[in-house]
Amino acid sequence: MRIAFAHYSSSDDISGVTSWLIQLALYLKGEGCSVAIVLMDLCEPGDSSPLELALRQGGIEIFKSPPTGSLRKDVDATLAFLNAWRPDVFLPQCKPHHYIAAAIAGRAGLPWVFTIQSDDPDYWAVIDSLPPSRHGGCIVAVSRHIKATLEERADEINCMVIPPGVAIPSATAQGTRESFEVIYCGRLWEHQKRASLVTETLIQACRRGEGRIHATVIGDGYSREACEQMVREADLGERIQFSGRLSSDDLQNVLIHSQAILLMSDFEGLPVALLMAMAAGVVPVVRAIPSGIPEVVHHGQTGLLVNDDPAQAAEALLQLAADPPLWTRCSTAARALVRDHYGEKACHQQWLALVRQLQATSKPTFPIKGLHGVRLSKLSPLLKAGYRRRRPWQSLRLRQRLSTRLAKLKGLVKEQLNQRTSAKP
Repeated sequence: MRIAFAHYSSSDDISGVTSWLIQLALYLKGEGCSVAIVLMDLCEPGDSSPLELALRQGGIEIFKSPPTGSLRKDVDATLAFLNAWRPDVFLPQCKPHHYIAAAIAGRAGLPWVFTIQSDDPDYWAVIDSLPPSRHGGCIVAVSRHIKATLEERADEINCMVIPPGVAIPSATAQGTRESFEVIYCGRLWEHQKRASLVTETLIQACRRGEGRIHATVIGDGYSREACEQMVREADLGERIQFSGRLSSDDLQNVLIHSQAILLMSDFEGLPVALLMAMAAGVVPVVRAIPSGIPEVVHHGQTGLLVNDDPAQAAEALLQLAADPPLWTRCSTAARALVRDHYGEKACHQQWLALVRQLQATSKPTFPIKGLHGVRLSKLSPLLKAGYRRRRPWQSLRLRQRLSTRLAKLKGLVKEQLNQRTSAKP
């Protein structure tokens, strides 16, 4: 059986989707499948991504496709890969041109899987523009919430839930009375991840923790500079550290020496970093957003759910630090839940069964040509956003900085309003 993936390659990539893809691809290879991947190469010349290194070491064939700046050309490059490698099943990830190529190939008889990894609007744009059921594909949702949302908003019934399983480490986090270590692990973006809310929460927790609370921010992104500045202005550089991206081994070492993980995202699916932390007995303090998170974080049992107020999230961290029995109960239950329902082996076996089922229906007609069955002009603007020509003031970095500053300003205003409200008799 020949399985093809499509993804992107970036030297500083730390996304949960990438971590999940590496493990799934290596598992399928180990089960006797021939596996290849086409990567949109976003690395600097001469650099290689952690994804590429891990897959090469696992004996997986890698094809690179540099971005062309043209949606049509990027689609054609993906189709050229499919025509050259001729898989039985295609598993595209993240990039719009990969999904467009999958829809075209699906109409030519190549089954493909659209994996909805989160509530990101881009995923719903694919559903609206390229319904997999009409283009030879099926859908996998990483959480029950996403599947339910799909059933409410689209005429899509060919959907199953396969969560991103994680390995269960032998070593686990331990409670301690000397210090209470909090981690954040993920992209340092304002979009989705709300890096400024994470940083403000950590600042408030460290200020109120009487020297006991320490934090490590793992990851990188356009908001890192602004977040580090917030920490410097708070004079908490010794208690809140920014580690950048960590290797899998280094991340696991940090996890087992931590007590809590913080997540303040606007939207998620079922975060891999969260599951990894819970598997190690690290207790989550996370926003109660509509996502897969409430499926694993049961308030007061496997973690604590909070709103978007940094003061409330900081209070939850302080509560865990001050109540060892509560921390121990949540730690034990979090690890047990992930071990019993989100283990890597069981989730991978579901994927293997799915691709075998799809292989039985695979009858692609190669070579796959052109834009058969897909009109680029009719696609959602979200799928074409990365190909718009922007004026200098519309550059991505400038817009990202403005977004970070605006979110920080909103947080300060909200904090002042809360202080005024609490001060009233």
